[in-house]
Amino acid sequence: MRVLYVSPIEEDENPGIDMLGHGLDHALATAGIDMRVVVADFRREDFVAGTAAAVEAGVAAGVDGIVLYTLAPDEPAAAVAAARAAGVPVFTFTRPRYPVDASLAYPNFNHGLYMADHLATLVPRGAAVAVIPGPDVSDDTEEVIGILHGCDLHGLRVVNDVHDPRYRNATDVEEGGHAAALNVLADFPGLDALVPYNDETMLGVLRALDEVGRPDGIRLLSRNGTPRAVENVRAGRADGTWDLDPPGMGTALGALVVRQVVGGERLDGEVGMSPVGRMITRENADTWVPWERRIDVRPFRVGLD
Repeated sequence: MRVLYVSPIEEDENPGIDMLGHGLDHALATAGIDMRVVVADFRREDFVAGTAAAVEAGVAAGVDGIVLYTLAPDEPAAAVAAARAAGVPVFTFTRPRYPVDASLAYPNFNHGLYMADHLATLVPRGAAVAVIPGPDVSDDTEEVIGILHGCDLHGLRVVNDVHDPRYRNATDVEEGGHAAALNVLADFPGLDALVPYNDETMLGVLRALDEVGRPDGIRLLSRNGTPRAVENVRAGRADGTWDLDPPGMGTALGALVVRQVVGGERLDGEVGMSPVGRMITRENADTWVPWERRIDVRPFRVGLD
C-alpha cells in the first residue's frame, strides 16, 4: 500500500515540518504502508495549484491515500473532492473548510496562552512585549491569538501591530525572523520581552540581537521545541520553547490514516487532536528527549515512481 504526503516545504528547511512527516512515516511504516513525498512549497505563488497537481498525480498513480498540510483552508477543494470521488481518501494536518476523510487539529490557541502564562512569570505586569507572527495560515494565527489573549489576561502590553507585515515572518524560516526582528528592535526600544511564534523565527531574533545589541534583561520564548532552540534555552539565550511534539503529531494523524486505509473504517470527517506538549526551560531541559529518539526516522522517499 502507498500513501502520498504532500509536504508544504522542502526537507531540511524547517525541522518541525520535517519531523511531522517523519512521525507520519513512522506510523504508516509500522502498518506496512509505503509513504511517498511530493513537495508543494507554500512560499510559491502557485502553491495551491501545485498542491492540486500533486493530489491529481497521486490519484493517477493509484495511491491508497493522500495526506495534505492545510495552509489555504479553502483549497484545493476541487482536487480533493475529485480524489475522494475516485475512491482515494484524503487526510490533513489541521482541518480545512472542505470535506476530508479525517484531520488532525492542533491546540494552537492553548500553546499561545500557555506561552503567555510562562512569560508572565518572567516579567512584571505592564511589561512591554513584542510578538512576531508567522505566515497568515490558520494554525499560526490561532497561536498568536492565544499569545495576545494570554498577555491581556496577565496585563502585559503587546506594543506592535501583529498584522503589520514588517513584524511578520511570512517565510517560516530563520532569515525571515531575522528581518522581522530588526524591524521590531528598531521601532520599539526598551522592550521587556520578545515572543517569536516559532523556533526558526527565534533563531533569527537571536541573530538580530547579536547584531544590534541585546537589551539588558529582555526575555525571549517561542514555540516548537526544536533541537537548536533547546540548545539556546540550555545556554540561557532563550527563556523557553514550547515543545509541541512534532513526531507525536505525525503519528497521531498516521493512526487515523491507518484506521481507514488498513482497518477499513469510514472516518467520515473525524478530527483527532495532536499532543499539547510542554514548555522547555533551563530547569527541565535535561528531561527533553530529542525528536529523533521518539520515533524511527528514515530518509523520505520522494516521488511516486
